[in-house]
Amino acid sequence: MISNNILSFAKSVLCEVLQPGSICVDATVGNGYDTVFLSDQAGSTGRVFGFDIQEEAVKQTEQRLNEECQPENWTIFHSGHEKMLELVPAEFHGRVNVVMFNLGFLPGSDKTIITKSETTLEAINASLEILAKGGILCIAIYAGHPGGDEEDVAVREYCNALDYNAFRVIQSEMINKPGYPIRMLFVTKL
Repeated sequence: MISNNILSFAKSVLCEVLQPGSICVDATVGNGYDTVFLSDQAGSTGRVFGFDIQEEAVKQTEQRLNEECQPENWTIFHSGHEKMLELVPAEFHGRVNVVMFNLGFLPGSDKTIITKSETTLEAINASLEILAKGGILCIAIYAGHPGGDEEDVAVREYCNALDYNAFRVIQSEMINKPGYPIRMLFVTKL
């Protein structure tokens, strides 16, 4: 059931555009679950690029991809997602089908290492540039940590200001979650 987990819901939305041969970016690889999902969907003819500033996240993701026998269609960068335009090869710019972000902190790690508004907005802007027409940018926002509210507001304001003739933005959230809601933004490039 997709309604009991907002990430399952997000993945069901993304499956509308994901197919073998898709080009994907996981802007915050974290524990690697989304990267594995994207790699599986893209298949052996697709490509997945992942980013994380935490070395442990990069190692976990690479290990998870190798253990789960994903096709060798991925490249993980030990780098901030704000370097996306520079690190995703130019041949894929304008051809990316899906970009995923999970904003907050890496579960089970140092909670003082968080995504930040400045670099996140730079990365979102880069994502919109490399997306293909019909591609989807998916942003999960977890605001229940220091700095999270600021990033939540900044990301939503940025997306709210996008040109309606170039992008469509849908917001979904789990509103009855104890603590802070989990928000999902889906941005489609027209």
